[in-house]
Amino acid sequence: MKKIKMLFLILGCVMILGGCDNKLQNQQPDLTQIRAICELATLKTYFHNVAEFEKKAGVGITHLFETDRTMWIEYTGIAKIGIDMSKVNIELNNNHVKVTLPQAKVISIDIDNEKLDKNSYVYSNDNFINKNEISPEEETEAVRKAQEQMQKSAESNTQLMMSARERAKELIEKYIKNLGELSETEYQIEWEYLETN
Repeated sequence: MKKIKMLFLILGCVMILGGCDNKLQNQQPDLTQIRAICELATLKTYFHNVAEFEKKAGVGITHLFETDRTMWIEYTGIAKIGIDMSKVNIELNNNHVKVTLPQAKVISIDIDNEKLDKNSYVYSNDNFINKNEISPEEETEAVRKAQEQMQKSAESNTQLMMSARERAKELIEKYIKNLGELSETEYQIEWEYLETN
């Protein structure tokens, strides 16, 4: 009786392991996975940035004693650069995989708030009479313009853009090769590059 139970147990294990092997052999590169990889491939680049604002003194009696004011904010900006995942495409024909990758682009521009403190804000000298204060809205506008400039600077950095696309390509290639090893399939990868976003 023990021998029969042992035989059924061994037979069951063989069937389960055989089913797992079959699943691995049937795995193919998946567009959803490749898009997730592109998201992981995003590069973060740090920029030293300065937002500047100059506010001229008003004219007329109500602006008496006002002087021109300047303000600047020094901060670290973070640019995230990566691939537009909606433009990534994959075509699979037996063991031939064609992957289409768009150019990299700036995904977001943020401020590193952890490094932003009261010492980051610098205002021109003021006196007790001067009422030409710089408003929070004016500060916000100065930062917005500095962020726009930082985005243009990142977008014009072709080396940075090429590095971001190359990083996505390397990770996708590793994914496909690892999948090929697991499923015992040698995938041939063809790359197509979209040159405009």
